[in-house]
Amino acid sequence: MQRKSARSYGLWMGELPPGPKNDITDVPGVLVGHVSLIKGSGPLIPGKGPVRTGVTAIRPHPGNLYRQPCWAGIHVMNGFGKSLGVPYIQETGVLNSPILLTNTLSVNDAAQGMLSYLLKENPEIGNDARTPNLVVFECDDSYLNDIRGRHVKPWDAILALNRATNDLMLQGNIGAGVGMSLYQLKGGIGSASRKVSIQGRPYLIGMLALTNYGRLEDFLLNGVPVGIKLKISTGGDVPGSLILVGITDAPLSRWQLNRLATRAAMGVGRTGGISRTGSGEFCLMVNTNGLSQEKFLDDWEMDSLIKAVVELTAESIWNSMFFATTMDGRDGHVRKALPVAEILSWVEPFFL
Repeated sequence: MQRKSARSYGLWMGELPPGPKNDITDVPGVLVGHVSLIKGSGPLIPGKGPVRTGVTAIRPHPGNLYRQPCWAGIHVMNGFGKSLGVPYIQETGVLNSPILLTNTLSVNDAAQGMLSYLLKENPEIGNDARTPNLVVFECDDSYLNDIRGRHVKPWDAILALNRATNDLMLQGNIGAGVGMSLYQLKGGIGSASRKVSIQGRPYLIGMLALTNYGRLEDFLLNGVPVGIKLKISTGGDVPGSLILVGITDAPLSRWQLNRLATRAAMGVGRTGGISRTGSGEFCLMVNTNGLSQEKFLDDWEMDSLIKAVVELTAESIWNSMFFATTMDGRDGHVRKALPVAEILSWVEPFFL
């Protein structure tokens, strides 16, 4: 069966309409690029493979983010994570670098690549200008990947940044999602978007998810506990983590973006996520309009955006599974693709 989105099967993904591509690049100016690293098979030989990992780069606008920063808000659902850049966003509400996603032990290598990229783009850094605050998020892909080998190199991060485009996004086993697991099945990269009208003005909001958490018995689809019904040999637990990056062109302050970021947890709950202790779970929300905007939406006008975030979070997570294909990894470990035909037969009586 060809892998396609959850929505394409007629499943209920919420009430708000999606954008034209139904991914984060529907938001004007947003660019996404991937580098996927897949090499070798068989027993783990640390430093050699098998390699099942990658990098995903997100640029909220095509300009120079160091010189044209954005307002941002972040919510930590569970802090078992090793990401870079979180304290600065919490303190200032400013994003002044692109966003990278990769595996846990490659955070610093990816950051070195982005630093080289920004230094070349901005010769004033470190001379008469302050240093940038790099943003790199991670999940642990060690169930499938030789994570100790640190196969992501600085040039992979630069390549992902240079590849960033507003084309229809590839999802599933792509970029940082190559080696990730979700509910002990294959996870990875997922995305979705929504159109929202506020006081007659149209806005877009998109979400990208990197999924790597949960146990099979937790898994919900449209409220149906399909994980309990699935009889699949899954292998070990997932080390954990979920990264959510939401971007909108709606004029929101840093505090309003924080409010939206907190609502992502409700979308995670729709999929069955319970934020176990060992799972690092973060949601970053970004406003693409820059810091010079003088007028923000009123807080009482935000309900449709709040609803959108809940819907987007769940749909992005589900899409990371629906698009992903079975992946083998180190030591014979396998993450099986979601058995779409089987679960549709359980969900159909309720929603199809």
